[in-house]
Amino acid sequence: MSQYPRIQRDRSGRRGGLSFRSGRRTALPLWVYTLWLPTVLLALLALWQADALQPRVLALVGVQPTPTMTAGAWAQQGDAAFWQGDLDSAIAAYRNAARLAPTNVDIVYELARTLLYRSYNDARFIGDIDEALGWTSRLVEVAPNNPRAYIINCFALVRARQSSAAVQSCIRAIDLNPNDSEAHAYLALAQYDLGRTAAALDEAATAVRLNPKSIDGNMAYALALAFQGRVERALDHYKLAASVNPKLEFPYFQMAFYTYSLANVERNADRAETLYRIALSAYNTILQHNPSSVKAYTRICQTYLAKGEPKLAREYCQEATRIDPDSSQAWRWLGEVYHKSRNYEDAVEALRTCAQLEERQGIPKSLRDPTCWWLRGVGYFILGDCNTAIPILDDVLTWTTDEIAIRETRRTIEKCATAYQGLYRTPTPIPTPTPRPTPIL
Repeated sequence: MSQYPRIQRDRSGRRGGLSFRSGRRTALPLWVYTLWLPTVLLALLALWQADALQPRVLALVGVQPTPTMTAGAWAQQGDAAFWQGDLDSAIAAYRNAARLAPTNVDIVYELARTLLYRSYNDARFIGDIDEALGWTSRLVEVAPNNPRAYIINCFALVRARQSSAAVQSCIRAIDLNPNDSEAHAYLALAQYDLGRTAAALDEAATAVRLNPKSIDGNMAYALALAFQGRVERALDHYKLAASVNPKLEFPYFQMAFYTYSLANVERNADRAETLYRIALSAYNTILQHNPSSVKAYTRICQTYLAKGEPKLAREYCQEATRIDPDSSQAWRWLGEVYHKSRNYEDAVEALRTCAQLEERQGIPKSLRDPTCWWLRGVGYFILGDCNTAIPILDDVLTWTTDEIAIRETRRTIEKCATAYQGLYRTPTPIPTPTPRPTPIL
């Protein structure tokens, strides 16, 4: 007899235990088939018409469906943000529109133009120029007979410093439509960059005549007039450009920097003060619309420093670095404020931060601010540390083309060589070190 325990069949879920007998399958009643076939047909119909039925079903239960945004809807969002001066949001919306409609000339035009406007704000937006150039180059390929495709491509080429190619693109646009204001405005910018100032003035005047409210036409005309020294008329057109969309920042920045530059070379003290006040007023207008504008705070700092008010300058630069610790220009100007206040220890640290930020942010050497290098070298020389100064000064000479930077760098290297008997790389201590000056508070 087997020693294994017997299987208890009655544990099965079937009442009578497991059954291994074969039997005939019972046919389903006719009413099952009557219900099953229409149900399957309805399910197939629902799958086929799911997109049309879903909103109605959601509405029955009180749920609103999330609409799919069209290219036109995204473009409208971009327009609204643009007129609010919010270029970041405008670009995001226009990008979405352009991805849905990459051959729509009007949508790509607005995306590229807004990218190029933002590229004026900071060197960190240098990538906006490349993106705009990419969009507009493809646009010219798919719309070779559309003048607006060539117009915006011309502007992108100007910002990419390819002014000869920009001239050709703008001329093609004018051949297709001689009455477009922007074509003449961007052609004026290209001609100006090539040193053809008379041609630039003519094209800019044409742009303003065709559209007196053109932002770019008035900006181009102001630039051309400024070159000829027609200050009042230039200011009038800067103001006209700013009035078209008062919440856009870059027309105010251009106008302010122009008057700031004039004030720096103005011999009449009263006239210089007036020009500085115009610049400060423009920057403060920007802050009214955008209280967190780091660039506005930095430029106000720069202006007060030029006016000989280092305390006010320091306050604005410190606020700029507080708002955006990654702004290299805020640190650059704070460093110069400290340097001119004879606070050389803080100056070299601020300028070091500027240089590190520009390197970390991948800003090309051609666009870096050499002041963050050469002025730091000067600071180390004053602090008696030519061992640290010389490598910095040697480095900046390998890439800068700025005349002031080159002159001051060479002068500081010569001073180090003289102070350390020509052996500045292994310096001999100066017998009588110069006492460090007391910082001006």
